Amino acid sequence: MKQPIKITNEEIKKYPIYLLNTQGKLIRIYWIKSKDDYDHNKHVLHHYIKYQSFVKNQKWYEEQGIQQKLIFISHICHEHIHDIGIKQLTDEEFEKKYKISKWKLIYNRKYTEERK
Repeated sequence: MKQPIKITNEEIKKYPIYLLNTQGKLIRIYWIKSKDDYDHNKHVLHHYIKYQSFVKNQKWYEEQGIQQKLIFISHICHEHIHDIGIKQLTDEEFEKKYKISKWKLIYNRKYTEERK
Protein backbone atom coordinates (compact mmCIF):
# COMPACT_ATOMS: atom_id res chain seq x y z
CA MET A 1 0.00 0.00 0.00
CA LYS A 2 1.20 3.49 -0.88
CA GLN A 3 2.29 5.58 2.11
CA PRO A 4 0.19 8.73 2.63
CA ILE A 5 1.85 12.10 2.31
CA LYS A 6 2.92 13.42 5.69
CA ILE A 7 1.55 16.77 6.72
CA THR A 8 4.18 19.38 7.47
CA ASN A 9 4.01 22.25 9.93
CA GLU A 10 4.37 24.56 6.92
CA GLU A 11 1.12 23.21 5.44
CA ILE A 12 -0.66 23.57 8.77
CA LYS A 13 0.26 27.25 8.78
CA LYS A 14 -0.61 27.73 5.10
CA TYR A 15 -4.05 26.10 4.72
CA PRO A 16 -7.29 26.41 6.68
CA ILE A 17 -8.15 23.40 8.84
CA TYR A 18 -11.64 21.98 9.26
CA LEU A 19 -13.01 19.37 11.62
CA LEU A 20 -15.61 16.89 10.38
CA ASN A 21 -18.10 16.74 13.25
CA THR A 22 -20.56 13.95 14.07
CA GLN A 23 -23.40 15.82 12.31
CA GLY A 24 -21.49 15.75 9.01
CA LYS A 25 -20.52 19.43 9.09
CA LEU A 26 -17.11 20.88 8.38
CA ILE A 27 -16.25 23.31 11.17
CA ARG A 28 -13.25 25.64 10.86
CA ILE A 29 -10.81 25.07 13.72
CA TYR A 30 -7.84 27.11 14.86
CA TRP A 31 -6.33 25.06 17.68
CA ILE A 32 -4.04 22.96 15.49
CA LYS A 33 -0.91 25.05 15.04
CA SER A 34 1.62 22.21 14.50
CA LYS A 35 1.89 18.44 14.12
CA ASP A 36 2.34 18.21 17.89
CA ASP A 37 -1.23 19.39 18.55
CA TYR A 38 -3.08 16.14 17.80
CA ASP A 39 -2.76 12.38 18.27
CA HIS A 40 -1.46 10.88 15.03
CA ASN A 41 -2.52 7.41 16.16
CA LYS A 42 -6.19 8.42 16.04
CA HIS A 43 -6.50 11.28 13.56
CA VAL A 44 -5.09 12.63 10.33
CA LEU A 45 -5.13 15.94 8.55
CA HIS A 46 -6.52 15.02 5.16
CA HIS A 47 -5.83 17.08 2.02
CA TYR A 48 -9.06 18.09 0.29
CA ILE A 49 -7.15 18.19 -3.01
CA LYS A 50 -4.75 15.30 -3.45
CA TYR A 51 -1.35 16.65 -2.44
CA GLN A 52 0.52 15.63 -5.60
CA SER A 53 -2.20 16.99 -7.86
CA PHE A 54 -2.35 20.29 -6.01
CA VAL A 55 1.43 20.77 -6.12
CA LYS A 56 1.61 20.00 -9.86
CA ASN A 57 -1.43 22.12 -10.81
CA GLN A 58 -1.59 24.81 -8.15
CA LYS A 59 -1.98 27.62 -10.68
CA TRP A 60 -4.96 25.87 -12.34
CA TYR A 61 -6.71 25.37 -8.98
CA GLU A 62 -6.14 29.03 -8.10
CA GLU A 63 -7.53 30.15 -11.48
CA GLN A 64 -10.64 28.04 -10.85
CA GLY A 65 -11.05 29.48 -7.34
CA ILE A 66 -10.57 26.04 -5.77
CA GLN A 67 -8.66 26.21 -2.51
CA GLN A 68 -6.70 23.56 -0.67
CA LYS A 69 -7.80 22.80 2.87
CA LEU A 70 -6.92 20.27 5.52
CA ILE A 71 -9.66 18.22 7.16
CA PHE A 72 -9.17 16.75 10.64
CA ILE A 73 -10.68 13.24 10.61
CA SER A 74 -10.21 9.82 12.16
CA HIS A 75 -7.94 7.27 10.52
CA ILE A 76 -10.95 5.06 9.81
CA CYS A 77 -12.80 7.87 8.03
CA HIS A 78 -9.64 8.59 6.02
CA GLU A 79 -9.46 4.94 4.95
CA HIS A 80 -13.13 5.07 3.94
CA ILE A 81 -12.60 8.22 1.88
CA HIS A 82 -9.80 6.59 -0.10
CA ASP A 83 -11.35 3.10 -0.22
CA ILE A 84 -8.33 1.54 1.47
CA GLY A 85 -9.98 0.25 4.63
CA ILE A 86 -10.75 -3.35 5.45
CA LYS A 87 -14.44 -2.51 4.96
CA GLN A 88 -14.94 -0.34 1.90
CA LEU A 89 -18.08 1.77 1.74
CA THR A 90 -20.20 2.70 -1.25
CA ASP A 91 -20.89 6.42 -1.66
CA GLU A 92 -24.33 5.88 -0.12
CA GLU A 93 -22.93 3.92 2.86
CA PHE A 94 -20.31 6.61 3.42
CA GLU A 95 -22.93 9.37 3.42
CA LYS A 96 -25.17 7.42 5.81
CA LYS A 97 -22.29 6.75 8.24
CA TYR A 98 -20.66 10.21 8.18
CA LYS A 99 -23.71 12.34 7.23
CA ILE A 100 -21.75 13.98 4.40
CA SER A 101 -20.88 13.05 0.84
CA LYS A 102 -17.28 11.92 0.54
CA TRP A 103 -17.07 14.22 -2.49
CA LYS A 104 -17.26 17.18 -0.10
CA LEU A 105 -14.13 15.82 1.60
CA ILE A 106 -12.05 14.99 -1.45
CA TYR A 107 -11.82 17.03 -4.61
CA ASN A 108 -12.77 15.12 -7.73
CA ARG A 109 -13.52 17.26 -10.74
CA LYS A 110 -16.40 15.11 -11.98
CA TYR A 111 -18.20 14.56 -8.67
CA THR A 112 -17.44 17.92 -7.10
CA GLU A 113 -18.61 19.86 -10.16
CA GLU A 114 -21.83 17.81 -10.39
CA ARG A 115 -22.76 18.52 -6.76
CA LYS A 116 -22.38 22.32 -6.88
